Amino acid sequence: MRPWLQGTSKFAALLPLLLLTACSHDPADDLAVAKMSVEEAQATNYLPLNDDMPGTSVDARHYLVPGKFTIIEYYSPYDQSCINLAPQLIQLARVNNRVAIRTININRPEVQEVDWQSPVAIDAEIKALPYFVMYDPRKILRAKGRPAYEQVNQLVREIAGTVH
Repeated sequence: MRPWLQGTSKFAALLPLLLLTACSHDPADDLAVAKMSVEEAQATNYLPLNDDMPGTSVDARHYLVPGKFTIIEYYSPYDQSCINLAPQLIQLARVNNRVAIRTININRPEVQEVDWQSPVAIDAEIKALPYFVMYDPRKILRAKGRPAYEQVNQLVREIAGTVH
């Protein structure tokens, strides 16, 4: 063996693993929310999780707030019902101290309509928008889909002071 190669066999054996690890970068690590401290994220009642990188999958469970109901809304900026609901969700987060809202934009930037084929929509098995997932104050899944939508709708009606 050449003297300059001595001791490199262990490194050579590890090289493919090192390259694989270096190349398997999770885009969610680049999100602005990933750079927030846990305390900062939990102190924010309304938190868009992927606004800076729309369409990027993010594990919303990392942003649940203990002691509060955490509502996760999956939305598209091209869905009129999501657009109409957005100000009401912001208001709900502002006035109800028992609720934290997290939003996830399913649309990839290049798609100029509801992006049903986005990895976010496919992974969450979203068939209709807005799509909600609700966790209780102990971070236990309480509802998703239509049942979660009904609960969110009730909360929104309560803050509006009207019942539809």
